[in-house]
Amino acid sequence: MKVVIDVLELASELAHIELVEKWSDSIKIFEDEQAGITHYTDDAQDVFNDLYDKYFCLIESLKE
Repeated sequence: MKVVIDVLELASELAHIELVEKWSDSIKIFEDEQAGITHYTDDAQDVFNDLYDKYFCLIESLKE
């Protein structure tokens, strides 16, 4: 059985989770839960981008 994974979505979700768990004390993240929208400050976006790249590369390296 082959599992299909959306690499972009998974990398984005993992980056967001790590950003919230490890950086929310020092970086502002604005979430509108009713609208399902998250806004990052410039600093948060920079951290997110680095985390996203890390996870994207990791997931890509695991492909068959």
